[in-house]
Amino acid sequence: MAPLLRFLRLLIAALVLLLLAVFAVANRQTVSVSLDPLPFAMDLPLYLLVFGIFLVGLVLGALGQWLGGKRQPKKPAPSSTALDGSGPKA
Repeated sequence: MAPLLRFLRLLIAALVLLLLAVFAVANRQTVSVSLDPLPFAMDLPLYLLVFGIFLVGLVLGALGQWLGGKRQPKKPAPSSTALDGSGPKA
């Protein structure tokens, strides 16, 4: 079963890369990016802007998940009844 899952994972990754390449080729026109109150302006291809925003969101999400990650719960206290059947019988 593992070789089939590996093949499917590679197939899906190849399809995603193909879609990203098609998106990049279709969106080569440049757009002007400016942060309004600051004297900062830059001309970038649209695909680079979209990929950059996606990458920043991915990094910020991973950082937030890492910093605010779920703590490991404490181990539960041992129960007073034994599981081997030596407890009281009904």
